Amino acid sequence: MDKCCVKKAGLFLGFYLSLILPSLGQVQKYFGTAGIFLYAAGVLLVLFVIYRYCLNKFLLRVTDRQAFFMAVLTIICLAIVFFAVYPNINAQTPGRGSDRDEDVNIAATELLGFRYPYYQRTYLGNTITRFPGAIFLSIPFVLLGNQALQNFFWLFIFFVITASFLKNHRLALFLFWIILFLSPVVMHELLTGGDLLANTIYILSFIFFVVRSVCTAGTKTVMKVLAAVLLGIGLSSRANFILLLPLVFSALLQNADLRLALEYTGLAIFVFLAITLPFYLYDPSGFSPLYWQFSKIGRFNGILPFSGIIVSVIDAIIALVLCLWGVKDDYPALLINCALVLFFPILAVVILSSIKEGRPDFMLSGYGISFLFFGAQAFWYLFTRNMSLQNRS
Repeated sequence: MDKCCVKKAGLFLGFYLSLILPSLGQVQKYFGTAGIFLYAAGVLLVLFVIYRYCLNKFLLRVTDRQAFFMAVLTIICLAIVFFAVYPNINAQTPGRGSDRDEDVNIAATELLGFRYPYYQRTYLGNTITRFPGAIFLSIPFVLLGNQALQNFFWLFIFFVITASFLKNHRLALFLFWIILFLSPVVMHELLTGGDLLANTIYILSFIFFVVRSVCTAGTKTVMKVLAAVLLGIGLSSRANFILLLPLVFSALLQNADLRLALEYTGLAIFVFLAITLPFYLYDPSGFSPLYWQFSKIGRFNGILPFSGIIVSVIDAIIALVLCLWGVKDDYPALLINCALVLFFPILAVVILSSIKEGRPDFMLSGYGISFLFFGAQAFWYLFTRNMSLQNRS
C-alpha cells in the first residue's frame, strides 16, 4: 500500500471517529453495548457507499447555488420537526429530554431582569452551569421565545463557514447532512434544545473569523477587533474552550507575527475576563459554572483522587505541546489540534466511568459534540480536497 493510500485511510479514520465517538452514549442508552458495534459498522458502510457511489455524482449534477438552497431547506425542515416534537420530548419530566435548554433560558431571563443569573435552579434541581458569555449570546434567541432557536442559526453559520473553507458549497452540504443524519447525538441535541451544539459551532466560527481576519492582508482593523471580541465572549461559555486560546495564539504567531498574536489574543482574554469576573466576584460561592465544570470529572475522585484537577492539567499540557506543532498556512491542522484538546477530557471521563461501572460506559460521550465539528470539518476538507479542486463551479 503506497503512502497516498495510507494517508487517505488515516484521514478517513479521523473523520469516521470524529463522527461516531460522540454518539456512542446515545446508542448505548437505547440499544446497549451490542448496538454500538452495529452503529459503528452501519456508519462505516454508509460512508463507503456515499464516497464510492454518491459523492462524485452529486458534485457533478448539483451547483453551488442549488446546494445553498438545499442547506436552507434542510434547516427549515429541521425547524419544523423541532417545533413538532420539542414540546413532547422536553416535557420537563425527569428522564425525558434535558434541562440544559431551561438552564440557559432561566439565566438569560434573570439577566434581562437585572438579577444575578446563578441563584435559580432548573426543574431537575440543577444549578445554572453556563458561563456569562453563553448567556449573553443566547439573549437574542431567548427574546424570540427560546434559546434553543440559536441551534438553527449556528447550524446555518457552520454551513456557510464550511463552504467558505472548502470553497465548495456542495461538499459543505454533504458534510452538513452526514453530521446531522449519521451522528444521532447532534439530532438529539437539536430536538431537545440543548446549547452544546450552538456553543461548539460559535467557538469554531469565532476561531475561523479571528484566524482569517488577522492573517489575511488588507483586513480592516475593525474586523480583527470584532473577531477577537467575539472569541472572548465565546470563550466565556464553557471552561474547556479556554484551552483552545493557546492554539489560536500559536496559529496567529506562525501565520501573522508576534505583535498581532499578542494584540488579538490579548484582546480576547480581556473580553473574557471583563464579562466573566464581575459575575464571579459578585458572589464567588454562588458562581455555579466554575464548580460544575470540575464536579463533572470530580465525581470520579474515588477512582482517581483529584481527577478534575489532574485531567485539566494534562489537557492544558496537551494544548501547550500542540502549540509547538507547525500550523503555518495549515488551518486544518489547527482544527485537528483543537479537536484533540477537546477530545481528551471526554476520553478521560469515559475511561473513568467505565472503570467505575465495571463495564464499557459511554454515557458521557455526548459532550464530544465539542470536538465533533472541529474534527469532522478538518478531516472532511483534507479527505475531499482533490474533489473540491476538480468539481468547483
